[in-house]
This record gives sequence, structure tokens and C-alpha cells, in this order.
Amino acid sequence: MAKQLDDLKMVHEEEMKNFDRIESAVVSVMRSHGCKIIQTPTFEDYDTYGKYFPQLQREMIKTIGPDGEVLVMRPDVTVPLVKTASREYPDPSQLLKFGYVSVVFREYYGKSTHGKYFLQSGVEVLGDETPECDGEVMVMAAEFLESVGIRDMRIDLGTVAYMDALFEELHLSEEELSKVREYLEKRNLVAFDALVDGLSITTIQRKVLLELPKLFGPYGATLKMAEDLCLNHKMLESLKRLRKVYEYLDVAGYSDRVKLDFGFTSHMGYYTDLVFKIYAKGALYSLISGGRYDSLAAQFQVPRPACGFGMNMNLLYEVMAEANLLEEMVPSCDLAVVYDNADRNLVLTLMDWRRKGHSVLGVSTKNRFNPGDYKMVVSYGDGLFKMGKDSFTKEEMEAKLGGF
Repeated sequence: MAKQLDDLKMVHEEEMKNFDRIESAVVSVMRSHGCKIIQTPTFEDYDTYGKYFPQLQREMIKTIGPDGEVLVMRPDVTVPLVKTASREYPDPSQLLKFGYVSVVFREYYGKSTHGKYFLQSGVEVLGDETPECDGEVMVMAAEFLESVGIRDMRIDLGTVAYMDALFEELHLSEEELSKVREYLEKRNLVAFDALVDGLSITTIQRKVLLELPKLFGPYGATLKMAEDLCLNHKMLESLKRLRKVYEYLDVAGYSDRVKLDFGFTSHMGYYTDLVFKIYAKGALYSLISGGRYDSLAAQFQVPRPACGFGMNMNLLYEVMAEANLLEEMVPSCDLAVVYDNADRNLVLTLMDWRRKGHSVLGVSTKNRFNPGDYKMVVSYGDGLFKMGKDSFTKEEMEAKLGGF
């Protein structure tokens, strides 16, 4: 445990300032689309995830509540949001558009960083079943990145409905289906091919299944390949909806960034149709992932369609740092006053300046500090403030502070 805790680090002021700037930018995008900003509960019943989403169990941070119940710290925002909305907004026909910035307690890995929790921002739209909703959700996701200066991006678009319709045709056991999904998600094509070769399915079904992870590329050519592999009506219907979503993205000006990916799945397990990921140029991992999850709300007694996405802001920070998109650190405080003895006059002066809105540090000569954190550094003695060879009265020093 001690070794694991050694991996944790504090967030420093310059990082907090950049995170605040990023948060302000994405919240502005949320509001421009009519979203209400919310926070979901930090703790959730273990059974909520243990029963409906067992694939998350290994990643969950568990604790014991005051009454002895097992709780988990939020490993996901969508589930507690939908659960809470079902209780607070019981009308399934009501359109709900929520935006959030919340800490999610789940492991993540970047190019040079990793952690056991991360800051996530995202949007969830409940009650809208249209492909136009899917398109707008994806546009919001792209605008999140654009709002912080990332314009060169790739949008991978897929549909779980196509995959699920194929799986219905195959009549696989739960164990077989679980393995198929696992290997697809991990892109473990060697294990996937070996598994498919051992399944009791027809030659045509085997051919289509083996082609599934290869269905990736430009919109037109990849869609045509997916059409040629359709084995039933549901697979064809899923492609009709995909076309409408793509048309929305085309009108919005994002179609040139879209690649289709029909081998796309997710460990979250609740997606039912559209799924997507967005990558920044040069990133080895997606910054944003999301999709449509029309069956989740039914688990909490208020059936309604939904679509949303989440963005890992810690990974975004890493990408922005590499692209020089973060603001440089500037001195965070106005003035540091170094003294041998803090007399009554100095104490009253520092209090007065702080009341007037200046950020001022009083520091003894016995202590060390970083002068770069302050716009000015002076020493105090005999009622005067000294900077180099110059001395200033309280009034003269206050005039200098007034220039900041």
C-alpha cells in the first residue's frame, strides 16, 4: 500500500490555474448548447455497479459507510447521473441536457502519466432518441477540444447496434460472447482469430466475424464494406442511423475528421448504438469517448433514450503540455516582505494591504522561499521597505502595489 501511495502527487498551483482555464472553456461549450451544469454523488451503492456493470469491479475504490454498507467512489459519471435523474425527473418524455466536471475514481494511463483518479468533463442528454441528438453530442465533444486550442483531431465513429445484431445471428454462449467482446476491445487479433476458429458457426458467419475488427477506415469505403457483410435486417438498420449521424457531422463541418470503426466496443458495457472516440493529433489514446445508451435508464425504473460522452481532463492536460497550449506560470502573489522582526507597524501594514486586495507574504529571514513566486521582493526594517539600494515608505510601496 505504501508503495502505491508513493505514486500519488499533489496538483500544483500552475496546474490548477490551467485546469481552471480548461474547465471554464468546456463549461462555456456546455452552456452554449443549453446544458445545465450538475454534480453527481461522489459515493454510490456497490450493488449498483456490482449487479449491472461487473466489468468495473476491478477498477472500483470501495469503502464502508457509517451503517456498514459497502460503497464505491464514483468510477463513472453516467450511471449515478441516470440513476439520480430517474428519481428527480420521473417524466421520461422530458428532455434533459446535463454538463459536468467531476472527479472519477478509476485508473488511467497516459503517455507519461498515470493515476488512480482523474478529472472528467462531459455531457449527457436524456430523453432524445434522434440521430440529430447523436450528432450534436459529437459536435459538443469536438468543440470541447477546439475550445482549448486543439483543432487537429480524428473522430472514430462506430455502432454497437451493428455488432449486437451480428452477435444475435451467431447464438454464442455468454462465455464466448464475453471473450469476443474482450478481444475486440483490447484489439487482440491473434486471440480473436483463434477464438473465432473454434466457434460453432457457419462459414459465412465466421467470415463476417473475422472481418469485424478490420472494418476501419474512410467513411465511404468502410460503410460499403459493412453493407456487404450484413447478415440480417437489424445490421442494415443500424447503418441507416449511422448515415444520418454522419450527415449531421457533415453539415456541422466535421465529416472530414471522421473514420468508421465497426470493431469498436467499450468496457463500460451500457452502449446500445452509436459509439465514438476522439483523438488529438499524435496522441496514442483517446481523449473523449461516448455513445448512445438507450437501455440504461430502464434499470432505474424510468426508461428513456440517452446519449453522452466523457473527456479525461488529465490526459487532455498532458496533450496540451506537449503542444505548448498551456499558459506559462507567472508570479502568483504581488509582494514578499522579508523581515528580521515583525513589529506592530509591519503587521498592521500587511493586514491593510491584504484588505485592499493585494496578495502579500510576510516571511522571516529564518525561512526560505521562492522569489520567483512574487512580482516584487523587499526587505523591511526601521519602518522602511528596501529593494536593492532604494528605500520606500509605506505610502510609496502601496503606490507600487497599485500598479499591479
